[in-house]
Amino acid sequence: MLNVMVTSSWFLAEITAAMSGYGITPAQYNVLRILRGAHPTALTCSDVRDRLIDRTPDVTRLLARLEKQDLSMRERASHDRRVVEVRITRKGLELLEEMEPDVTAATNTLTESLTPEEHAELNRLLDKLRSGK
Repeated sequence: MLNVMVTSSWFLAEITAAMSGYGITPAQYNVLRILRGAHPTALTCSDVRDRLIDRTPDVTRLLARLEKQDLSMRERASHDRRVVEVRITRKGLELLEEMEPDVTAATNTLTESLTPEEHAELNRLLDKLRSGK
């Protein structure tokens, strides 16, 4: 398990470095990808929280930072004013498109020593660890 944790930390540091020139963190990138996946539909804050890779307790602050950069927007739901819905903006979509080649290149560099079969096996083993089966 120590090896999995060390590898995770190494991988995250490398991906963070690849994203640093764009002014967003991996957590913010994750939110933008979640919102892009739902686009043009809005998601509730709890929907975003439930889909995050890293279950941060402070989704509100994360969303506020993205909104401040005009990468996402929040609004009260018309059906229930207590519910806040989030959407990705055009600028957020454009940023993801701009970042994609660099993020893909960094990911490919990090995993280039694995064959396609090893990629599949690693995924299978990690899924097995998370499922407990």
